[in-house]
Formats: sequence, structure tokens, C-alpha cells
Amino acid sequence: MSKVTVFPGDARSVKSARVELKTSPDLKDLLREAAAAAGLDLSAFILNAALERAESVLDNQRRRQLTAQSWQQVNQLLSEPAEPTLALQALMRRKKDGRESK
Repeated sequence: MSKVTVFPGDARSVKSARVELKTSPDLKDLLREAAAAAGLDLSAFILNAALERAESVLDNQRRRQLTAQSWQQVNQLLSEPAEPTLALQALMRRKKDGRESK
């Protein structure tokens, strides 16, 4: 996963949407301190952290990892498909005969 870094100079030219949030004074002070330590202003620090988290969440959603046991179960289900139900058989007969119900 790539690391997103927000550079305030680069972001100014494309900024057109506002994101607002409220927090406690203590939390704001903590965020300002961390931003200063990272060499960023508060907005860039918060945006950078939010973007990193967003990428992580979306990456996790897009890519799922299975345990060895789960992988074996998936392969077994694929290699030994279940018998078609009566409803599925009837549907397949209707499609084969050209009689689709609506």
C-alpha cells in the first residue's frame, strides 16, 4: 500500500471542497503538536492521516485473505457443486424451452 503525503503547496491549487469537524481543545492541541512534529500544518496532518486510513479501509474491503482452512472449503465447494434444486431445474427447463415467466 502506498503512503499518501499531502503537501500544502500542491494541494492549494486543487482545494475546492471543505471538510469540517469539531473536537475538544485538548485533542486539538494534541493534533497540532503531532502535526508540528511531522512538519505539517494541522489541516495537512489530519488530511494525510484520514487519507492513509481511507486507503487502508478500502484496500481491506477490496482484498480479503482466507485462512488455509477457508481456502480448502472454497475449493471443495467449487469442486463438488451442490445438486440443483427443483426450482432451479424448472427454471432451466423454462429457459431451454424459450418460455420465460415474467
